[in-house]
Amino acid sequence: MSTPIRSSGRRRLQPSSRAGNPIRRAPNSGASASSISSNDSEHFLPMSNIMNNNSSNVQVSPERSRHHLARNLLAIACLWPLLFLIIPPPTADPAHMAILSAGINSSSKSFTNKFQSIKKRAHDKIDNIRAVASRRVNLAAKTQFLREEMSTLLRRKDIVGYGPDRPRVAVVVVVPQPSNGNNVGRRAKGGGEGDEESRILKGALDAVQSVFLTTDRNRIFIVTVVMDGRGKVGTFEAKLDDIDAGRTMHRHGGEVHTHDHHHELEGEQKEGEGHYHSEKIHTLYNHEGMGVSASRKEAVHFINVLSRKHEQAGIKSPEEDLILLFLSVDSRLKEFDDDNQTWLDDVTDALILSPSIDENQDISNKFPSVAKKDSKVDTKPTKDGTMQPSNAVSFAVDTSSSDTEGNVEIHSSHVGVTLSFDQKLRPRPSSATGQQLALSNGESYPTPLTQSATALRLRTYNAFPASDEALTSHYSADLELSFNLWMCADGIDVIASSYARVVVDPVILSSSEKDISGPLAARIVSAWMSGHGDDVYADKILRAVAERSAQDSIIGMTKDHSMSDRKLLVDKIKVLNDMLVRISSEAKHSSSFPTGLGQKCRPFSWYAQNVHPQNDFHEEEDVNDAKKKAWMNGPTTKEEGSATDENNLPSKPLNEDNMAIISKTSPVNIKYVDASGGHAEHPHKGATDENGKFGYVHDETFLIKNPPTFEIKDEKDRGVLCKKGDPNYQMLTKKVFVDLPNHEAAEKRAEHGLAKKGRAKIFCLVYTIEKNHHTIPAIKETWGKKCDGFMVASTKTDRELGTVNIPHEGPEEYNNIWQKVRSMWSYVYDNYYEKYDWFHIGGDDLYLIVENLRLYLESEEIQLASNGGQYLPNGSEETQTPLFLGRRFAEGGNMDRIFISGGSGYTMNKATLKTLVVDGLPKCRPHFHTFSEDVMVANCLRQRNILPYDTKDEAGGERYMPFAPGHHLNYHPPANPKDDWYSNYSINCKWGIDHCAAKSVAFHYIKGDLMRRMYAILYHYC
Repeated sequence: MSTPIRSSGRRRLQPSSRAGNPIRRAPNSGASASSISSNDSEHFLPMSNIMNNNSSNVQVSPERSRHHLARNLLAIACLWPLLFLIIPPPTADPAHMAILSAGINSSSKSFTNKFQSIKKRAHDKIDNIRAVASRRVNLAAKTQFLREEMSTLLRRKDIVGYGPDRPRVAVVVVVPQPSNGNNVGRRAKGGGEGDEESRILKGALDAVQSVFLTTDRNRIFIVTVVMDGRGKVGTFEAKLDDIDAGRTMHRHGGEVHTHDHHHELEGEQKEGEGHYHSEKIHTLYNHEGMGVSASRKEAVHFINVLSRKHEQAGIKSPEEDLILLFLSVDSRLKEFDDDNQTWLDDVTDALILSPSIDENQDISNKFPSVAKKDSKVDTKPTKDGTMQPSNAVSFAVDTSSSDTEGNVEIHSSHVGVTLSFDQKLRPRPSSATGQQLALSNGESYPTPLTQSATALRLRTYNAFPASDEALTSHYSADLELSFNLWMCADGIDVIASSYARVVVDPVILSSSEKDISGPLAARIVSAWMSGHGDDVYADKILRAVAERSAQDSIIGMTKDHSMSDRKLLVDKIKVLNDMLVRISSEAKHSSSFPTGLGQKCRPFSWYAQNVHPQNDFHEEEDVNDAKKKAWMNGPTTKEEGSATDENNLPSKPLNEDNMAIISKTSPVNIKYVDASGGHAEHPHKGATDENGKFGYVHDETFLIKNPPTFEIKDEKDRGVLCKKGDPNYQMLTKKVFVDLPNHEAAEKRAEHGLAKKGRAKIFCLVYTIEKNHHTIPAIKETWGKKCDGFMVASTKTDRELGTVNIPHEGPEEYNNIWQKVRSMWSYVYDNYYEKYDWFHIGGDDLYLIVENLRLYLESEEIQLASNGGQYLPNGSEETQTPLFLGRRFAEGGNMDRIFISGGSGYTMNKATLKTLVVDGLPKCRPHFHTFSEDVMVANCLRQRNILPYDTKDEAGGERYMPFAPGHHLNYHPPANPKDDWYSNYSINCKWGIDHCAAKSVAFHYIKGDLMRRMYAILYHYC
């Protein structure tokens, strides 16, 4: 809607005289169209002066008089065309004449008489060209009106926005058809507000309304609503008009308000205010129904056209990179009380680099998904040469629910929640890893899939190589959007600490919109999993989709487990799998099918290995899948367990949680099996000596044979090591201690043969790199010498220091620790497996209290657990229950995805190490590069039903600590533990001084003097 231009206070068109002086209005002339013919209304200031001189008493010579007459006639000859504009034709528009009128008022009678005489003589000529004059008047008025209108527009922030540094947003809301397309545009029989069509339309209105409630209207470029499979719906359109006109609550700058004054609704400006309302909502109608992907594509095309028109009109800078927001109809942007900050400010920070940011500045910590210099999408540099990232922001998702009385409750999501998919391409919740959260302090983290609201730069979307219009559901369109962003651009981030949040009503969209059908899955597979060795993923996913469809269609039809029913299911799977393969092949010949992705984007194998490695497409089956597969495979015979000694009963049983953990796994024969393959390939190639020659075997007993002496060098050193009062000192003197009495008693029993078996032998493994070798002497001087076997895996072999170069696949870098650890464990298994009972790994900032660890491993609890949880071992067992010990973390609070934090390290018995190296490493992402080795090891063992054991003591204190002692003394979680990643990841923890077990085993982040200081305090040197 345009804003009419007021006449008051505006500068008028001012024709000029021959001499260049403007024709001015006399004071208080009140010029109008009707005043022009008045005898005393015209007053040409220069001509008036001339006439006044003629009527004075001064005697003028004939020559001078003729000179004056000549000048007068010349002036009249020059000015007479103005009469065509001054004298109104009968049909002239008074408003236009008022705009152009100069309002002439004269006090000179003589001049008036002469002027009237001239006017009479010219009147006949004026009649002949009156139509021409009228056209000139209209053209001049329109030109000036457009000039003033453009000047007004350029001052209106709701039209031009705030410039490239604060770009506007273009919102796309696709209103899908109900699952029963016959309900479109009308209520279902007996439906009322509860039918699907009504829920969808109400959800769409709420989504659009939320945009205006949470977004500065001046930063809204356009909201495009696509009515898919619909024509106009009267009440829906009326409510959209109310939102657009400002008759509902909306945000202008920092103010949220509503108004219904007539002049504001018509787009007028209130005197003294800068409050405007231009049209912000545009509706597109797809009468035939195109689906979500095609509807989004059409909406973005409209936005691009509109953007170009604005640039051509001069009301949008080409440098303004619009932000595109896809908002689902089941979602509304969450409202916050902050008047100065909105979700769009946070999203702008994530997507638009400020000119003040150096193009070489690493922004990956703030937005982990951004992979600099690796994006496949062409990006347009800013004026200063900075390349904009091609990432996206997926909004954090809260959910709403309502009771029978209509009371709505919002359920906030916790930090770290993401969305991924399983082997059947079904969406499933997932969690960011601890390492991903730690990179940004939990403020942002990557997500494999977009969720209900996704923001990205318009130019990023325009550069996408894939846009398959056949993907009709919201989920399938989001799946393609996610693959575009990850495989062809810079990925997707969730900004947990921002206002970029939505509230999702899960009852609005049908299940078909939130899932993917077999044919659509086949199109996705065909487009994104061709070439680059991705065929293995394609075959696996199509087979899984076929199994799912077959099970869903048959499992409810049968009541028994007969062989004929199982055969029916197997045959059905084969038929469906063949059909999906055919659809996948035929899809490549359809018009909108994406082509050439192999050359334009990264392979799917890269996505599977890098974006969310915890998925691995080998996830644990849910209960229903397990039941279906068990039914399909038929009944099994329960194997008899081995004989047990009834006399080896424990003094007390394991707690229920740990019993449940070990009951999921099976005993492992702990006899050594050669898995080296001749040491020809990684990870079994082995170590090199100082000269780089393979075949070097480190003497792991060198340190225990020649232990260095711990000494306090001088009083200055004592002052550093024995400083009192700080949190580390308090925790180590008030709570944590080394159980030396029990350790010494156990040593004596073993020495004199009074124990049933010798003491547990522990192999300690530390990983580092050459530049950190300066940290190793402190480890050797303190806790390292207490291990039965000790080795430092590094990048250089140094026999005296105890470091060993163990080459591995890929570069030596933080982001490739997984490959380093694979080679380390393989080397340990190949050379030391049969000599030791337990194996512990950690970094060069680990502090291990070996005495406490050994006593814990020898305890009745651990011995019982390692023997299956029923009876204590008698020492003759050939099998062992795998145990995986350490500080447990639940990824994003998800108790189904527990791993052991690598900071304080983890401890494995022989059964676990053998399972990991022999059965796990060859199959668990053998060529994957990542820093999260602790998550990878946990995933690998989880696939073999080996879960992290709960290592708390009887009082609930943790034995393995991911931070320094003082940190745990002072740390207390926020009121909502989910607001901090550490408390959210922790499992049933106590806090403060009760957090650490008295006989703690390990601490992390022990650097510099703190390593020696802990030893001095714990072993009473102070």
